[in-house]
Amino acid sequence: MKDYFIIGQGLAGSMLAWKLMQKGCSVQLIDRFDASASSQVAAGVYLPVTGRRMVRTWLADELIPYAEKFYSSLEDYFKTTFIRSMPVLEIPDSVRTYNEWQMRKENDEAGKYISGFYSSDKFPELHCPHGAVELSSAGFVNLKLLLSRLRSYFISQHALIESVFDFSLLKVDDSIHYGDFEAKNIIFCEGIAAQSNPYFKHLPFQPSKGEILTFRSEQLTQDYIINKSVFVLPIGNHLFKAGSTYEWKELNYCPTEAAREKLTRQLEALLRVPFELTNHQASIRPSVKARRPFAGMRTDIKNVGIFNGLGTKGVMLAPYLAEHLCNHLLHHEKLMPEINIAQYDELL
Repeated sequence: MKDYFIIGQGLAGSMLAWKLMQKGCSVQLIDRFDASASSQVAAGVYLPVTGRRMVRTWLADELIPYAEKFYSSLEDYFKTTFIRSMPVLEIPDSVRTYNEWQMRKENDEAGKYISGFYSSDKFPELHCPHGAVELSSAGFVNLKLLLSRLRSYFISQHALIESVFDFSLLKVDDSIHYGDFEAKNIIFCEGIAAQSNPYFKHLPFQPSKGEILTFRSEQLTQDYIINKSVFVLPIGNHLFKAGSTYEWKELNYCPTEAAREKLTRQLEALLRVPFELTNHQASIRPSVKARRPFAGMRTDIKNVGIFNGLGTKGVMLAPYLAEHLCNHLLHHEKLMPEINIAQYDELL
């Protein structure tokens, strides 16, 4: 008998499985690879300051150092580069916004991450008439490579069943039976599929479709993540990712002409150098209405749990919260109230 079934080998499932296995637990993942899954398409960017209000990301002071140390430890283990620290260039849309950044530097909790102010002539390849603001403690994780290496590891440990999870094979009792397999607990990390999960469809997900472009530009700086109405992420060899859109109604995995045109217009408004589109992808984020992930075991079925809803900040949240959930499961550490699914029991 295994200690845990983990359903899904996206970022959430992979981080939780790795953490549990490192702590001596036996794990059986169940997942069929899907190239259109959000963890495969996401750019993997992490930022200390986000949103139009320019506020510090939730738990940024804890999440970013922990994530950077954790991904670096995985690099040491797999002898591969996964994470790259890279400053952000915020491009203000007005003199007023530029001045607001300057005020935040001195008088705001986000100020510690503001590392520089530049005039408009510093970056001739960009349209930045109101200057630029540099933010530290940012970067990105190569999620496709990371999840591929972890998948190979799980397979080598005989810890992954490569198939679609079939609820007709599941029996929940004092232990969890799935076909011929048995475990003490089951934790669902299945992304958007959780909306139809009979144990967790009551949770207030708010999924959003996101589309992202890949383009080539020989003249654009590769030293910064650039952020205005669109983010631009250098991924090497003069290739960049640009995104992302948000669609709340038409939830499918099909790239649209409308999103491509919107992102292209935004790039044209930002860049003063030529670029060539090379790829266009779409996926669905498992976002949450309250903008906080879901974690924990059901109050009434104590061996059935969830770790999901990481949304756009998954690379920051996943390592820290996976450790937190492990400590809850193994050492009865109290879950943060913001993520504890017990708060939604009244919706059952």
